[in-house]
Amino acid sequence: MAQAFRPPATQRLYDVCVIGSQLGGVVAGALLARRGFRVLHVAHDDPGFHYVDHGYVLPFGPAVIPSPRHLPSAEAVLTELGLASDVGRALAPSEPDLQLLLPRHRVDLPRETAQLRGELRREWPKELDPLEAGFTTLSTLFDFAGFFLRAAPPLPPEGLMEKLAVRKALKTAASMPGAPAQRADEARPFDGLEDHELVRSLTVAHRFLTYLDGPASPLSLVRLLGGALRGTNRFPGGLGTLRELVRRRIAESRGELRGGPGEPAMATAFDLDGKKVDAVRLSDSPDAHVARAFVIATDASRFLGLLPPELRETRATAPLRQVKATRQLASVNLVVKQTALPPALGENVLALRDAAAGDGLDNAVFLQILPARRDPKKGEKGAGETVADERVVCASGFIPAGAGEKELAAAATAIREAVADAIPFFERHLVAESPVFVAADGGGASAAHPLYQAGDDDGLGVSGLPVRSAWKNLFFAGREVIPGLGVEGEFYAGIQAAAHVAQLLGRKDVLKK
Repeated sequence: MAQAFRPPATQRLYDVCVIGSQLGGVVAGALLARRGFRVLHVAHDDPGFHYVDHGYVLPFGPAVIPSPRHLPSAEAVLTELGLASDVGRALAPSEPDLQLLLPRHRVDLPRETAQLRGELRREWPKELDPLEAGFTTLSTLFDFAGFFLRAAPPLPPEGLMEKLAVRKALKTAASMPGAPAQRADEARPFDGLEDHELVRSLTVAHRFLTYLDGPASPLSLVRLLGGALRGTNRFPGGLGTLRELVRRRIAESRGELRGGPGEPAMATAFDLDGKKVDAVRLSDSPDAHVARAFVIATDASRFLGLLPPELRETRATAPLRQVKATRQLASVNLVVKQTALPPALGENVLALRDAAAGDGLDNAVFLQILPARRDPKKGEKGAGETVADERVVCASGFIPAGAGEKELAAAATAIREAVADAIPFFERHLVAESPVFVAADGGGASAAHPLYQAGDDDGLGVSGLPVRSAWKNLFFAGREVIPGLGVEGEFYAGIQAAAHVAQLLGRKDVLKK
């Protein structure tokens, strides 16, 4: 019986191999490719931009994106890659930037100071002055926390010298003219108002902007809430589109791409040689993909599964086991007629039953209102035709990681009830409804928006997985590195990983001065 011909395994040689499609990984890959390194990007867990149900293009979850020009790491990366203008044109400002729906209040939180003051005066006239002062302090702290991040301190810091570098950056930011009395890692802008329902609601809103579970640190609150209140935006295709824009820069700088959005190229194993990684194996190739350095941008638990079994419980992998997903975002997409939406409903809405009851699904659901798009017909390119009189309501809340079918069914019911509170009688105008969504089916994609618990000892309350690994030529750039800074943390992690690789391979700069 004739046997199918299998080509002999060969070695493919690269300077850098990036495994995983989280934003920090493609950032690192694009920066290194631009510096002349030969880069291979393996889209190990790329979920794509969206999924299709009932003929509609639907998001995996809400994507609330701050303006990159307010995030030093994002601005530096996009400028270096020549993408600042493209991203700026693609971003669509939300109106208002954030809206809070409480049992007795509906308050818009716009970026314009005068409009914000008017909202506060209407809803809480007696507390107007202290609340307005709190927002002013938040804005000031956001700026000075930005000065701290511009100094590029190592996050998370490892060893005495790196911890001293973080302290120096904090001290430098605190000594600048006009700096607030307290440092950005210590100050709380709404000091004395922590029990006010607006402040409690903002703390819940923060959870939908971060990847870190547990009590929110001052730095995380300041950067994420401050960034959101400088302006939130929608991006066609969400963060997936941003990732792909950056990823294409790898190919444009003569790098190589394996897999792509919604069509991942799965890594199956790493070849190790003591304290060094030699190669990665892919499911669709008999070849060994050899590189001088490796960047990991997939979840730690998924990377562990690619290592030899005898290494998964050793000291070398202890940091990977300490970072765990505790919760994940579950989303239901509802396509409704535009007439179903109340005129005053915003585009980014946090609906709360009780401001003091926390961020669990039984109390907090985030709604993002998006244009409805039909799935393009076969052979057609583009995002599909927009349906003028319909909207997608992407409604989401947090559930335990690894929830089963019963928990998912209960989550769908709770989300639907929250939507009914925000959009009364929406069922009368319902066009289509998707099942509850947590992660892309097939391809091994991770949760769209997990919350991690990490043993953070940096004193800042934003960090998780170290950038450096037990293998001298392997570095981490995923969202677990600085989960407390959300999207900004992903850019930052990518810059750090690229800098470590460049230093290892004989270069020092990955960003133009």
